Amino acid sequence: MISVSICLPFLAGAQDTELKTLFTAIGNDLKSGDAATFAQWFAEDMEVDVLGTAGVCSKSQARQLMKNFYSRYTPKSFTILHMSGSVPMLYCIGTLLAGGERFRVILFVKSERDEHTLQQIRIEKD
Repeated sequence: MISVSICLPFLAGAQDTELKTLFTAIGNDLKSGDAATFAQWFAEDMEVDVLGTAGVCSKSQARQLMKNFYSRYTPKSFTILHMSGSVPMLYCIGTLLAGGERFRVILFVKSERDEHTLQQIRIEKD
């Protein structure tokens, strides 16, 4: 029993590092301002809510919504505020500074084996 309690903090720390690495990579692509780069994370069908325009979209429709967003708001930075979940569903809440405004971004990622796909993105004014 003692060995299990000693190992648990290390396992939790490793998971936190993996989450941070994953969401940092996604956040870097989000703040790149390039819809095609960010869309590499998208699932074939996903839920999208960008400033109130919401629905289930194909990957190409979601990419177009992000392209429209980027044309109005040039990203400056993305900061992770919170991340959690357990495989296969992980999520992240962050702040995107873009076009002189603050946006709350919520990302839901499905993680299977070594493949991570964005299942839902929500962008709303903060």
